[in-house]
Amino acid sequence: MDVTSKAMLARRHRFEVIIYTQTHKIVGVVHTMPACRLVDFMNSKAADLFIVVTDAEVYKLPDDQLIQTADYFAINKDAIMMVFPKVPGASNEPGEQSQDTQA
Repeated sequence: MDVTSKAMLARRHRFEVIIYTQTHKIVGVVHTMPACRLVDFMNSKAADLFIVVTDAEVYKLPDDQLIQTADYFAINKDAIMMVFPKVPGASNEPGEQSQDTQA
């Protein structure tokens, strides 16, 4: 990555996310403009059709098998079924509770 690219990413907000498509789960980092909420970024009609995910891990569903890692990954917004911030210490899996919230 060149100096200009690093400088552009430095001015952006980092969201560690988990993205679900119909057939895959992508874990990585999405970069937005400062003060931009993740939901606003995803709903933006002015933004590109693809979003960039860095430090990406791609898992095949339903068996959750890691099939690819990439420093840079672009995904079409229309393919995304669900996206949410990755919460440290939480399971982040639909239908599961983290150990902190289990009774």
